[in-house]
This record gives sequence, C-alpha cells and structure tokens, in this order.
Amino acid sequence: MEKVAPPKIDLEKKLITDAQAQSKVERQVIVHVSISTGHSWWQIRIWPSTFLIPREGGEKSKLLNADKIPFFPQWLHVFGPKHHFTLIFEGLPKDCEEFDLVEEIPQEGGFEVLGICRNQTDVYHVEIFD
Repeated sequence: MEKVAPPKIDLEKKLITDAQAQSKVERQVIVHVSISTGHSWWQIRIWPSTFLIPREGGEKSKLLNADKIPFFPQWLHVFGPKHHFTLIFEGLPKDCEEFDLVEEIPQEGGFEVLGICRNQTDVYHVEIFD
C-alpha cells in the first residue's frame, strides 16, 4: 500500500492575521464563585456593574454573562449555607498579572475579591464568605 503525503496548504497571511485578531477579541475570563453564609435561607443577585479591575491600571473588564445567579433587580432565593455561580467577563489586558473582582453598587454588600493572581487559562475559582 502506497503512503499518501498530506497536501500542502498555503494560507494567506491576511487570513492568519485576521484569525489572530479575532481570537484576541473573543478572549474571556471565567470566574467560578462559591459563596458561603451562616444563614439557612438568603438571597443573592449580581449587578451589571461588576468588574475585573487590573491592579496595574488600565481598562476594567465588564461582566458579560452570569450563570446560576440573576442580574439586578431580580433575586435568587438560596436555601442552605452555600451557593455556586459562574461569571463571564471580557478579557483582561495582556500585561495584567493581578486583578480584583469588584461589584460596584450603591449600597452595602457588594461582592469583592482582591488580589487574584492571573493564570494562563483565565479560569478562576474564588470563595466569598458572608
């Protein structure tokens, strides 16, 4: 049986450049949150004014989506001392090494996790204790 060599594929440089640019646009940061409280029944929600803020300065990364937690003004009634949810943010600046997760709201009780060290996957697991 004769071996067949794979075909040589030449891609236009513009296609490669466009694909690289698109991958930068579609970068996202995923934060899995575990929140604990001493209460057996409580309520939570997330405000759209929740950001990832680079410690080195620069643009805040906006919250794009949330799973298992509603956006303000809706509430989620939680029965039990712990709840898990996921937040999806815009990509962080390339040079960011450390950032804060901050829910900027006009009342007390906003989520805040400070000093999160950046990793290569941009997927994080944080714990919040109420």
